[in-house]
Amino acid sequence: MAFLFPLESVRRLRRSLEKQEEQRLLAIAANLVKARAALERLDAERGEARRMALRAMESGASGALLNFELVCEAAYSAARQKIVQQIVDLERLRHAQIGIYRRARQQREILDNLREQRLAEYTLEAARREQQRMDELFLACRATAALQQDLPTR
Repeated sequence: MAFLFPLESVRRLRRSLEKQEEQRLLAIAANLVKARAALERLDAERGEARRMALRAMESGASGALLNFELVCEAAYSAARQKIVQQIVDLERLRHAQIGIYRRARQQREILDNLREQRLAEYTLEAARREQQRMDELFLACRATAALQQDLPTR
């Protein structure tokens, strides 16, 4: 008789749920990487714009350029703050998702461990039954041999 785990469908469900939570965690992590890259790109672009504006001011730029630089700085600050807030939100979401994923993994591992226990019990019981069958076969052969020795030969 083959080993059948009565909770196999629940185990498959738990495995599927764990995979879904892992995919959500990976998606959040990917969004976090994108947001951090966007922040780095924004900072690099702003740094370059500041250097260009400084060179222009050193060579005698007009007040309009200085005013434009102030407007650009305000826009940069707003954009940077938006990305930083997005990163903070994604970090919070990532930490929450890690907890959800860990619980899903633990629930799946509990069923895996239970299955392994049941399989070990099944294997041990199957080995016992096989040994008992072999013992009975041995005893039957021995009894048959003893009977044959007791019979008179013709």
